[in-house]
Amino acid sequence: MAKPLLCGRMEIGRVYNIKPTVVSNTWIHRGVLSYEDAVIVSGKPVWPGGFVESLALPPGGRGRQLDEAALAALEAEQRAGVRPRKKGELPALVGAQEYAELFGVTQVAVGQAAKAGSGLVAEPDYALSGSKVWLLDTVLDHAPVTMEKSRKKLWVLRDEVAEALRTGRYDGPGSFFSQRGNKAKPAP
Repeated sequence: MAKPLLCGRMEIGRVYNIKPTVVSNTWIHRGVLSYEDAVIVSGKPVWPGGFVESLALPPGGRGRQLDEAALAALEAEQRAGVRPRKKGELPALVGAQEYAELFGVTQVAVGQAAKAGSGLVAEPDYALSGSKVWLLDTVLDHAPVTMEKSRKKLWVLRDEVAEALRTGRYDGPGSFFSQRGNKAKPAP
């Protein structure tokens, strides 16, 4: 499968020439976007690129005008080959929280390993809204290296977590979105 184009809040802001806060504070609030159309990766929404593209209003009008050049640049940066329109068309995705759960370590350990460039974790497939995101297949292909480089053999692949991610049944850390900011409901 070709690598899909993905968008977080920052990428949507970039291709529509708006601030990322407009995505969460206005577009979500007004129903232009929905978290139901996104997959949640490490607690953050990720929308399929084709879906984001479909939000544009006709050229020349007012409102949501897609910057085609910015979209093409984003697609080139991600080396994306397809623009899926539905979240069901996306492959399994992994953020730092899911990566940690896959290997039974902490999210901090994943972050430190990624920052150190030791090869313990795979190179991320995406940088979305400031977060590293991997295709599950990338992580699984790199798993033998991860386990081999793990000091004291602390990083051990948990097959049940991999299967849950692959089949869309994962409900562990990072699998849900907690609304924050001025649109969040106060705690009871």
